[in-house]
Amino acid sequence: MDVHAPHEPIHGVKDFLLHLLTITVGLLIAVGIEGCVELHREHKLVKEARETLREEIQSNSESMKGAVANLEKEDKAIGNNIDILTKLMRNPKDQQAKDANISADFSIVGLKDTAWKTAQTTGALTYMPYAEAQRYASVYHEQQSFLDMQDKILEDEAQFVGVMRKVDFGHGDITKEQASAALERFGVWQAHLSYLVLTAKVTAADDEAFLQGKDGPQHMHYDLH
Repeated sequence: MDVHAPHEPIHGVKDFLLHLLTITVGLLIAVGIEGCVELHREHKLVKEARETLREEIQSNSESMKGAVANLEKEDKAIGNNIDILTKLMRNPKDQQAKDANISADFSIVGLKDTAWKTAQTTGALTYMPYAEAQRYASVYHEQQSFLDMQDKILEDEAQFVGVMRKVDFGHGDITKEQASAALERFGVWQAHLSYLVLTAKVTAADDEAFLQGKDGPQHMHYDLH
């Protein structure tokens, strides 16, 4: 806003005070209008952020529900592998164990975070109540923990392939040496997978609680086999 000098000479204190009052009122109106515009912009920014964050969390919630079911199947398959290899360790001639199938599959689950990153970049979170911003941060923290844990399973898978190639696993009958090497890798894999299942359940429960306007889960556990 520009403040200009009076176009006519000021005659006396009365004219001076009138001119000062005019400037003051003009400044207050300008500041008020600017404040209203800024407040409207902040409200619009927060409203849009809330909508996109909720949509994103809803989408991730659906993905996590499917992830929990798939991970429990994978965890069961790894446990079955361990049972088969344990039998072969005890008795390499166990025909039932020799005929059983050993599987080692793992599917990566992707989660969205565009709305979360946008809310951080635009500063929308700073205009929200602290508790609300913290709740969003908690939801996305759980999701990131799940994504990070998946990386460990990928490393387990790579380690397993390396060891199996070293002992020529999968060609002919499984020897005690091969069974022992596979058991060690599957044991680590199952430990990480069990923790991933727990992380997935916590993430899924936290997403669902958020969508229902509730606090996240406080206590959850998962039994190692």
